[in-house]
Amino acid sequence: MGNKNGKSKLAKLTKDDVEFLKHNTNFDESAIKEWFLGFQKDCPTGQLNRKKFISMYNQVFPSGKADEFSQHVFRTFDTDNSGSIDFREFLLALHVTSNGTPKDKLSWAFRMYDVDGNGSIDIQEMKGVIKGVYQMLGHSDYGQAEQVFARMDVDADGHVTEEEFMTACLADTQLMKLIAPQVQPI
Repeated sequence: MGNKNGKSKLAKLTKDDVEFLKHNTNFDESAIKEWFLGFQKDCPTGQLNRKKFISMYNQVFPSGKADEFSQHVFRTFDTDNSGSIDFREFLLALHVTSNGTPKDKLSWAFRMYDVDGNGSIDIQEMKGVIKGVYQMLGHSDYGQAEQVFARMDVDADGHVTEEEFMTACLADTQLMKLIAPQVQPI
């Protein structure tokens, strides 16, 4: 994915890409090709860089400050950590955030909150992402992260595991809405 492994910088949708995406999303071949044309129009090189992604997110949320939150979303979409999002990464993320099961969406959200990728969320990671969510929505996040973290960290070890994250969110719809708001497709 991304621009690693010597991939060409020209945007091209291969038969393998289509088959992979048909198998791993709920999009059919026609929809995949349609999404690709739009992606290619916005990203002729086949790569969506961080700056353009943040600019696009700011257009979706013009009343708030989406910069911080969009950084977290970008990092989560960029699954190979290449610094750009290719079409496969984009469509897989779009599928999960718009059509995935609640568990799929929560697993994706957990990866967004787990900023350092170590398999758990600490209070600083929680504060950073929640601050970004609230800024994007144009609200104050005063004390929200601490409250959410305390509700999730059941064993009070200072780390929220994916299991704790999932359990807390699935048991509390208000918490799920706060933690994993529907990510807007771009």
